[in-house]
Amino acid sequence: MDGIDAVAKPQTMKITKIKEFIGAEVTGIDLRQPVDEATRKRLNQAVADHTVLVIRGQEFMPAQYEAAARLFGDLMEDQNRRYLVDGHPLVSVLSNRHRDSKGNPAKVATNSTWHTDHTNQEVPPKFTMLYPISLPDKGGGTSVCNMQAAYNALPEDLKQRITPMKTENTLISSARFKIANPDILKAQIELMAKKPPTIQPLVRTHSETGAKAIWFHKSKTEKIIGMTPEDTQVFLQELLDTAIRPEFAYVHEYRLGDMLIIDDRSTMHKAGFDFDHSQHRMLYRILVRGDRPV
Repeated sequence: MDGIDAVAKPQTMKITKIKEFIGAEVTGIDLRQPVDEATRKRLNQAVADHTVLVIRGQEFMPAQYEAAARLFGDLMEDQNRRYLVDGHPLVSVLSNRHRDSKGNPAKVATNSTWHTDHTNQEVPPKFTMLYPISLPDKGGGTSVCNMQAAYNALPEDLKQRITPMKTENTLISSARFKIANPDILKAQIELMAKKPPTIQPLVRTHSETGAKAIWFHKSKTEKIIGMTPEDTQVFLQELLDTAIRPEFAYVHEYRLGDMLIIDDRSTMHKAGFDFDHSQHRMLYRILVRGDRPV
């Protein structure tokens, strides 16, 4: 690619729809090069329109990845500060080789279930961005579901029931972890005594499109207001079982050079663990600051 072609221009970039209800692929742009305002707006609009966007063929160092991410808004810190790129505190590392404080393999089960990021924060991210550094031979993709389409397809009586519901969100749901890990439960009770839960809508209205989406993180939902924590977990799982359909979901099988951008206001996602865990799967993650959910 010569110097003229390397400069990002609207007419050189191509956006191709992946599935009817979700996803688009972007080719013909190098985000290490200057991006004009028209192109920046077009990329941002594509994320809102398609709920998940993959920009192919990028070759980033961490600083270049940060610069590209800033085309989509202000960046925010990940609330898990344990695994970060040295010198780049806004770039976190997702890896199957992480170890916990005791030297054991870090547990990643909560990432393998449908969720949207950081619902316990007053202002959660609007975009989650993932960029692969090391990949297994096969598997390990990220699944994303269009929860706007999922909401629209619900029976009308169920939509009317869930639309006004509010959730209490905290770092770790006591109902999900009290049996599996009593130590986590004790720490969670202590945390909740210091910081009250964050109230969020169960059905969120997109700040740009106005569309409604089912929106929650089971592992961070302490309860739906009016339900017990235990009944909440059962209800949320039943809602997922009803709402998520193959036609609304997309499994992104990574290639090196992919920049995956997930609209957290309108989707849920989950990590895939269907790969040989003797091989390394490592992604860089960046979060773009959103607005207060309504």
